[in-house]
Amino acid sequence: MRYVLDTCTFLWLACDRPKLSSLAAAAIADGANPLHVSVISLTEAHRLLRRGKIALQTGLSLDVWFEGAALQHQVQCEPITLQIAHVAEMLPPIHNDPADRFILATARVLGAAVLSPDTIMPRYPGISVEW
Repeated sequence: MRYVLDTCTFLWLACDRPKLSSLAAAAIADGANPLHVSVISLTEAHRLLRRGKIALQTGLSLDVWFEGAALQHQVQCEPITLQIAHVAEMLPPIHNDPADRFILATARVLGAAVLSPDTIMPRYPGISVEW
C-alpha cells in the first residue's frame, strides 16, 4: 500500500513516534509501503513553528530539517502539481483546511491512502484514510 502522511503524522514519525497509532507505525515500518508527504506539510510546519506548537532543537532551518527527515525516513516529498491543485479544488466542501485538501488530493492522484488521525478526512469519498 502507498501512503501519504498527514503533516502531524510526518512530524510524529520524525520527532515523537509514540504519538503514532499502532496501525500507522506498522504501515511506516513495512518497507514495502512507499511513503509520501506533500510539500504543503512544510507550510503547515512553518505555521506550527511560528505559533510555538513545535520546536526545532537542531539549529537547522525548517526546510533543511524537513528534507533531511524525509530522506532519513525514506519519505518522498511530493510537489503540488497542476493536477493536484485541480483535484484539491474539485473535492467536496467537507474540510475547510486547504492544506488537508492538498494532502487528500495528493493521495487521490497517487492512488494512495492517507495516514492521519484527522476525523474529518475519512468523510471524503474514494480516499482511504487510516489511523
